[in-house]
Amino acid sequence: MSASRRLPAVDVLRGLCLLGILVMNIQSFAMPHQAYLDPTAWGSLAGLDGLAWGLGRLVFDFKFITLFSTLFGASLLLGGEATSPRRRLAWLLVFGLLHAYLVWYGDVLVSYAVVGLLLLPATRWPIARQASVGLGLLLLSPLVTLAAALGFAHLPAWLHAELASHFDHAAAAAEAAAYRGGWLEQLPVRARVALEGQTTGLLFETGFRVAGAMLVGMAATRAGAFTRDLASPATLRVLWLTGLGVTAAGIAVQVELGFGPRAYLFAQTLHELGSLPLAAAIGLTVVALARRFAATAPVQALERLGRLSMTAYLAQSIVGTLVFGGHGLGLFGLVGRFELLLAAAAFFAAQLALAAWWSTRFRFGPFEALWRGLSRGDFSLHPLRPA
Repeated sequence: MSASRRLPAVDVLRGLCLLGILVMNIQSFAMPHQAYLDPTAWGSLAGLDGLAWGLGRLVFDFKFITLFSTLFGASLLLGGEATSPRRRLAWLLVFGLLHAYLVWYGDVLVSYAVVGLLLLPATRWPIARQASVGLGLLLLSPLVTLAAALGFAHLPAWLHAELASHFDHAAAAAEAAAYRGGWLEQLPVRARVALEGQTTGLLFETGFRVAGAMLVGMAATRAGAFTRDLASPATLRVLWLTGLGVTAAGIAVQVELGFGPRAYLFAQTLHELGSLPLAAAIGLTVVALARRFAATAPVQALERLGRLSMTAYLAQSIVGTLVFGGHGLGLFGLVGRFELLLAAAAFFAAQLALAAWWSTRFRFGPFEALWRGLSRGDFSLHPLRPA
């Protein structure tokens, strides 16, 4: 998005999304990937660790990544760059692949690039079509999840095996051993999980959600969601209460039924459904507050960080994997969920401070500048010029 077409509220919300994303991603930087779906696969749910897991599941999981995807859809609609959007998305794909296989398997840039390329024609759709197709795709994911839960016994063997692999405690221990080793020892695990996410995961799960959120982001932008108040206080209350209630029900189902594959699918259905009104409530509330308190220090700090979102997102992965991986400080699997929550808050505060320092000196972040330079074809960092 060019500087001339930036919407301040979009940057504020994008900056806050980086905190929500980090709260969840730091668990995968520090623990086997099985622990993200099954908290009993690694660590404990007793005491403060259980509270941290519940808080993450209730408030952060799915909500902020959905909003982040919505904002990416808004950026596709706003455009504003002199370069071809296809060229920009092609380079984003390159960044994502390098990120996924060299740094961290949970990358979202590949999904954004692939889905974004497919949705470029949708930027010209009527707003009603963007909204209706987007919401339909967002609802498709929980419906597919519910169908898989109801027909669990009849799922194909390969899908049973893939689901089981994400709840295998022995595999979690093996992954922890790999990540306590060097970068080359981690590579096979990282590549396998990344490839699953970019193939079956993208086709059967994340692709629906990302596409739906992007289309909703396009429709929301055209409806003025980032420049005026779209929802009344009563509507916001309904969204907050519905989202929190359905998400809490999903947590209760998961705790009651246990953390196996089928129980997870039932709980995940409620979790995904609840995340939609809750993400909308968070987004609309933050935008309203950002517009009302635009001149305050916290809002301006979030806005500055939001302008550097790509750099901040990649920095979280680079620093997180260095802190916890065996090629860095080697803390993988040794830190509890509550301490990880505190670490995420501390690192986010550091990112806010660094963004404030950087923004007084440069117009773009280093990765944003590189992306723009490559997209223009000159392979230079000329956008990285003083502010």
